[in-house]
Amino acid sequence: MRLDHEVIINKPIQEVWDVTNDRDRLGLWLNDFVRYEHVSGDVNAPKVGDQTNMTYSQGKNEFTMLEEITEINQPTHLKLLMTCKMFDMEIVNDFESLDDGRTKLFAGANFVRLGLMMKVMMAVSSKKKMQADHERQINKLKDLIEAQ
Repeated sequence: MRLDHEVIINKPIQEVWDVTNDRDRLGLWLNDFVRYEHVSGDVNAPKVGDQTNMTYSQGKNEFTMLEEITEINQPTHLKLLMTCKMFDMEIVNDFESLDDGRTKLFAGANFVRLGLMMKVMMAVSSKKKMQADHERQINKLKDLIEAQ
């Protein structure tokens, strides 16, 4: 299953990149985000192979995903592989400067492996609802960036 959304953000590309990748602001726009724990690499100079534990809420429980940078080209492209027991997901964020004050952000999420429990959950869950949640999240990011 793929979830994709594209927005135009009325800010320069570097500012869009910086806010999108600011770990301390993730809770302001990322659905169900609780905390992060840096595992490996240099926080100030991210590169392929760097890893972070990302913890999310799920009702009264929490679950942690290991996030690994698989491609990075600042400030235009970031690809992550997020893994946990239930599923693996690729995240792709592409940033395109339209002019000095506008940036196009493409945000994609692709489920590349589903465990049995997730297969059952996705069978009863609506792709339309998941897509709407994804769009709401990216639009929240857009609003956060433009409010600065």
